[in-house]
Amino acid sequence: MNQQQYRLLCMDIDGTLLNSAHKLPLANREAVQFAAKNGVTICLMSARPPRAVFPIRDALGVDGPLVCCGGGLILSGENRLADSRLTRACAQAVLQETQARGIHLSVYRDLDWLIAAEDEWSRAEAQITGVQPTVAPLETLFADWGDASAHKLLCMGEKSQIDEMLPVLEAKHLPMTLVRSKNEYLEVVPAGAGKNTAMHVLCDSLHISPNEVMALGDHDIDAPLLRAAGLGIAMGNASAEARAAADEVTDSCDEDGVAHAIYRHIEEVQA
Repeated sequence: MNQQQYRLLCMDIDGTLLNSAHKLPLANREAVQFAAKNGVTICLMSARPPRAVFPIRDALGVDGPLVCCGGGLILSGENRLADSRLTRACAQAVLQETQARGIHLSVYRDLDWLIAAEDEWSRAEAQITGVQPTVAPLETLFADWGDASAHKLLCMGEKSQIDEMLPVLEAKHLPMTLVRSKNEYLEVVPAGAGKNTAMHVLCDSLHISPNEVMALGDHDIDAPLLRAAGLGIAMGNASAEARAAADEVTDSCDEDGVAHAIYRHIEEVQA
């Protein structure tokens, strides 16, 4: 495929654009700016809530649509291109299982990050994202919200705990998608709301085809996106599922893999 055909660059944030210390390498910043200057629309796609994505976008110095909460919320300027929410039944089922197993539950709705109580998991996530959660009564909120519930739920626990809970939630056959973003993180988003779906929404908005999309990611949550894009690239530190879904593998997030992939596949447009 001609490199100039890529008109949309979709990038995961943690473990992809950012290094393992959750910092933005200068090489990646310069490469993303290079892509933007050569006519490529830049889209950050993350399980993070909007408040934890805005600073990364600003640090990049580029503008473009943002896919937040694992695909449940797509922002383009002041507009929402997608606004998908979990039903009350989904939210309550996940709350019940996490409470029974001592697994942390974070709730993301609009710009808010809500938790029942602060713990080691929320403190670690706050350190990573630079956003502080609000403590609130989750059961009461779920009841009040009804079927216009959260955009995303995040279950955080030991790998063995997540391994045990995942099939239990799957067996409930509720309209939600369960996917890992780390071995210890289980993301819960509305059925049909994933990064791949978000990519198709953006393609429609930009009047381009999926073949004109280049995507980069590192974990299971990115696998559908990597399969759907014209060129799907897994990071050198990617999970087995992400690698299997990708067309190729670049260097790791600690080796400026994003920058190397951009310069390899996006050409400078001649004036």
